[in-house]
Amino acid sequence: MAGAAAAGAVIIVSILSLISVRAIERNNVQQIDQQITIVSRIVLLNPELAAGFVTISGLNNNLTVTVRDNGVVTASGPTQLPDLSTGFRTTTVGGVRYRMLTTSENQPPGRTVALGIPAAEAARATSEQQRWVLAGALLAIAAAGALGWLLAGRAVRPITDLTRQVGTRSGRPDPDNPQSPVDGSGVREAEELAEAVNTMLHRVDQAQGETAAALETARDFAAVSAHELRTPLTAMRTDLEVLRTLDLDEAQRVEILTDLARSQGRVETTLAALERLATGDLTNERDHVATDVGDLCDQAAHDAMRHFPGLTVRIDTDAELVTRGLPAGLRLAVDNALKNSSTHGGATEALVSAHRAPDGHIVISVDDNGRGIPTDERAAVFDRFVRGSQASKGGSGLGLALVAQQAQLHGGQAYFDNGTLGGIRLVLHLPNRTAH
Repeated sequence: MAGAAAAGAVIIVSILSLISVRAIERNNVQQIDQQITIVSRIVLLNPELAAGFVTISGLNNNLTVTVRDNGVVTASGPTQLPDLSTGFRTTTVGGVRYRMLTTSENQPPGRTVALGIPAAEAARATSEQQRWVLAGALLAIAAAGALGWLLAGRAVRPITDLTRQVGTRSGRPDPDNPQSPVDGSGVREAEELAEAVNTMLHRVDQAQGETAAALETARDFAAVSAHELRTPLTAMRTDLEVLRTLDLDEAQRVEILTDLARSQGRVETTLAALERLATGDLTNERDHVATDVGDLCDQAAHDAMRHFPGLTVRIDTDAELVTRGLPAGLRLAVDNALKNSSTHGGATEALVSAHRAPDGHIVISVDDNGRGIPTDERAAVFDRFVRGSQASKGGSGLGLALVAQQAQLHGGQAYFDNGTLGGIRLVLHLPNRTAH
């Protein structure tokens, strides 16, 4: 860039110098033309003066006149000017350059008068002036080139340093050793560019970090999912081999088929839970809509009593409790909580409550009278594929993970505390989000 700035300065000075040289040459020619014009007005004022002025011109080395009548020279100074068309011309006579004017103004018919002044002196003055201009131009070019290189180089040096700093940054961010922001101090434009680059690099690092974390989570999730599915699939394969190779009586056959159906149900339950988890990971803010939490809890309670006849569910909610959220997600969380109470906790009674706290937050809780969960397990059971010690066999270990995911998607949290019915209490603490 510094070289381009210097070259631009040189080009500009060169063009101005050429224009000045041409202007000097044209100005000197115009001065000669003005001298000839002044003399011509005297000579041509009276046609009879033209021939007489020829004699005078013979005594003046700076002027010569030639008179022609019908193309024939009738009077001329020591130097006879050529017969040219009317107007100003530059010609050479006897090795001497002349600037001449040919005219028939105020002359008898057929007469032309040619007046000429040697152009050598004007040419010498023009050459000298042009040499001075060219010398000045060369100095100006040198100065312009040097200053352009110096000033432009100083101006672009911060940008060059900025480019070098960006080029030396590693491609993958290290959370334990964050890279320093790039520095563009020196000129205002470079500082603004550095600020924009730092903002962009921060976003890139953040996106790369999130992508790396997502890939790591996906790898772990895939590994754990494969492990969780391998056990029931192995059991199913064993049952199928037994059915195919052994001669079983009816009771044995029913037992194998029951175990096979149980394994198939476990696989189906796990895959369904995985699908719901993946669906939750793909939701965004546009999916959140106005949701009546009280009505949602009421529907979940009635459905739970229909699916689990041994469970009685009571409702305690505010009259109007509307927030912005994912209706299907919140319903899934309450459904899983009630299912866990009945299936894994052995509860016969549950209480679903939803209220707005004094700070505006919404608290949804499910109390039961079941076996509960040991205190040291209450945080871990929200992880994927983790089962509590009190849980019944056959669970996928994803039910509470789905509850925790929905709480996170709504900007809140899920946790357990001691219940009011003798069992355990699952709480969803959600921030207030105005429904539009």
